[in-house]
Amino acid sequence: MFLRYLTSLILACLASLCFAQGQSIQGYLIDKQSGKAIPSASILLKSAENKILAFKQTDSKGYFQLQNNAATKGSRLEINHLGYKKFSMSLSEVTPADQSKEQPDLKNLKIELEQNTTLLDSIMVKSRPAIQRIGDTISYNVDSFANEMDRSIGDVLKKLPGMEVSDNGNIKFQGKSISHLYIDGDDLLEDRYNIGTRTIPYKMVKDIQVLQNHEHLKVLKNKKFTDAVALNLVIKDEAKMKMTGEVKLGAGIPKQYDAELNSILFNKKFKVLNVLQGNNVGRDLEQDFTGFNSNSIMGKLGRTAINNLLSLGTVGPPMLGKANYFLNDHASLNANNLVNLKNDWQLKSNIQLMLGRDENHFEGTNTYLTENEQFVLQEVQDKDNEQFISSLRFTASMNSKDKYINNILALEYRQDEGMADIMANNTNNSGRLNEKIKGFSNHFFYIPQTKKDNLIELEWYLDYGNKPQTLRLTPGVFADRLNNNLPYDASLQFVEVPTLFSRANLGYRIPTTKIRQSYRLGAILDKQQFNSRLEKEIEGSSMAFPQDSLTNQMDWQRYSLSTEAGYDWEKKRLAVTLTLPLMLQFTHFADPNFDINNKQQQLLFQPSLNAKLRVASEDELSLGIHRTKSFGNIDNVYRGIVLRNYRSLSNNLAGLAEYESRSANLNYKFNRTLKMFFMNAGISYSQNISSNIISNEVGENSTNTQLLDRENQVNSLSTSFGIDKYIFKWASSLKVNANWSMTDYNQLFNQELLPFKQYSYSLRTQVETKIWKNLNLSYFGLASWSDNQAGSGDGSLDRTSFNVNQSVGLPVYLFKGLTLRITARHLFNQQEGLKDINYVFLDGFARYRFAKWKTDLELNMTNLANVKSFETYSISANRQSHNLYQLRGRMAVLKVIFNFL
Repeated sequence: MFLRYLTSLILACLASLCFAQGQSIQGYLIDKQSGKAIPSASILLKSAENKILAFKQTDSKGYFQLQNNAATKGSRLEINHLGYKKFSMSLSEVTPADQSKEQPDLKNLKIELEQNTTLLDSIMVKSRPAIQRIGDTISYNVDSFANEMDRSIGDVLKKLPGMEVSDNGNIKFQGKSISHLYIDGDDLLEDRYNIGTRTIPYKMVKDIQVLQNHEHLKVLKNKKFTDAVALNLVIKDEAKMKMTGEVKLGAGIPKQYDAELNSILFNKKFKVLNVLQGNNVGRDLEQDFTGFNSNSIMGKLGRTAINNLLSLGTVGPPMLGKANYFLNDHASLNANNLVNLKNDWQLKSNIQLMLGRDENHFEGTNTYLTENEQFVLQEVQDKDNEQFISSLRFTASMNSKDKYINNILALEYRQDEGMADIMANNTNNSGRLNEKIKGFSNHFFYIPQTKKDNLIELEWYLDYGNKPQTLRLTPGVFADRLNNNLPYDASLQFVEVPTLFSRANLGYRIPTTKIRQSYRLGAILDKQQFNSRLEKEIEGSSMAFPQDSLTNQMDWQRYSLSTEAGYDWEKKRLAVTLTLPLMLQFTHFADPNFDINNKQQQLLFQPSLNAKLRVASEDELSLGIHRTKSFGNIDNVYRGIVLRNYRSLSNNLAGLAEYESRSANLNYKFNRTLKMFFMNAGISYSQNISSNIISNEVGENSTNTQLLDRENQVNSLSTSFGIDKYIFKWASSLKVNANWSMTDYNQLFNQELLPFKQYSYSLRTQVETKIWKNLNLSYFGLASWSDNQAGSGDGSLDRTSFNVNQSVGLPVYLFKGLTLRITARHLFNQQEGLKDINYVFLDGFARYRFAKWKTDLELNMTNLANVKSFETYSISANRQSHNLYQLRGRMAVLKVIFNFL
């Protein structure tokens, strides 16, 4: 019943928006002296709070027309033109044409502008447009998009047309992840920018600039093809004058705390963002350690880390915000400091430390289906985890027009200790998992420009890392397979993969010819060891099992020599880049326990072609065609059995895997910046062929995973479409994204090859609008469909599911300084043969601002309906999962925020 009323309310609100009628403002601009029409003048309708409600430009005859249904008391009309004096008038100043009417006639305005004879370099324009475009740079005026509910620059970013911010803080512009987040041109945070967007107050930022086709290295600017997108936060002049910061102290029920101390300084020489924080309200501070581009960076280097081979359980997290289920106690220090020296030199340090503890309770049921039988694996787990994380990065760089020097030294140490009580298919078990990460890396990059304007490129990357893991399970598991069916006290699994990786490149770039050329020679050294042993414990003593196939002592060495030629060609609106890399690779791996001593030599050719056509001044069509070929790593060839978790054993029976991938993508971007309309559409296809396939064998209470020699092919086709529009007359933003994908793949299950096709559809909608005066509406909705079809058989393995995730927020500003918001979130899951899952979560928020004391008082209330458990379904190939999670329940936290300095 509640959902019916809630849906009716939403539809009524949207209907009122669609059919709202307002008085039209129409008129002409003429030159006061000559009487001629004035074209291309900016006409803005502004509220009493100086927010832009509508925007138009006069046509060639000086005519303009605006809708003022969003206007409120105190609204005014503002006119700007470079050759004329600024004009501003309140709507209440317009005299009615008919004296018998109370309302003024706003349809036949005749406005005269006086010429401005001030010299151009002395003009100061105080009223700036909400959005403007200069070349490849789009600039958003932050004050035009922010409101009283916002606090950080991240809150504003979510509303900007063309922009997308995920739950973990990753920022995309028109579907493409940003490469850098600059603060006044300096890359203070690198790709771990989540702490910045969450902490930097939006009132410090003047503009948010989107830098398209961006090149980070100034010496390479306009000398190579790039389609990267970056953001630059332009800091207000008054915010650069001194150090600022906030003290946040929060306490609540039941036994909740949330505290933060931050200091911020952004001027030309120094940039400082230091944050000390702690909480137990479900905010995961480990997310601040996430490098959003780390995977792509490591992929370009040719480095793939092998970690997390062992785990305590098999159930993943729910599709909920962590604040609902994450039972944590975290404290962290995030210190980011940068100093600009003479001659374009820059020194930077990024230090992150975290000490934390978290726990959770979940229940999971995995059902594996075949046409003749099914296997049900149940799991109930209570988990407690303690961790210490440290990450230190030190950078020295010079980024000038004729030279680039950069050296990054990174040190990392992490220790995790997890404990869990597990019940699996009515069998009790307890586990302990200890992990340590120890590693360092150094990345040196040097690019000088020669006298002939050519470039030399020298790069060296060195990395060493190790993550030993120890898993202890009580009582011992797999007694039938490992210990002659005799029970024993505990299973002990140890595994580590110490890795030394080094890469060196020497390149030469010729950017002065019609076809820009680059050539590179490279060498890679990759040395690893796969050390593992599985033992049993009886009466406190560890000893070997009767089998001799439970130990790995594999040495791995891979060397490669490579050459690469790159060609860029650009003429008028077309740009094309062709990359031709050729690699000779030597691989040697050996394990005396299994009489393995394998040497292989491979020649790899991986060409790629990228093209971009500027269809119009703001429209772009891009094409990418890629072919890659690679071979597996040490994780594919170890022979000894590894106990991955309490119910899963894993090993390999295949040779070194060979992978070949072919992909193509076509994307179109349609932009109308001044109208704040952005659209993008794309289609992509990929074919991945592997010489090996993963075999899954499932029994009554266990699983076994092996890699076998058998060709496996996966074909994928996907399309996407998105529009993003800011609607002036409603002071609203609308974001819509649609996606469709099809994946054709095989599953080897219990020695039976099962072909599958999975079809996925999704539709995401986001609306921010004003309903009435000080009442706003915020809506987010995501609907997704999944259809999993077996390629053979009678259709008994076919599965479909439907999911809805939507939220409605109603922010209201009762009077100056006081803001309120009520948020309802609805989650729905429907799957054939199972009962529907339906949840509604309610949250409340209130803020009162004491402007005189620079202090805010906030009350945050979550899960007002006191939902304490959450169910979810998911399907993948022939596996159907049903999970249940324990939630935090109702919480309330009162927080005082004091702005100092």
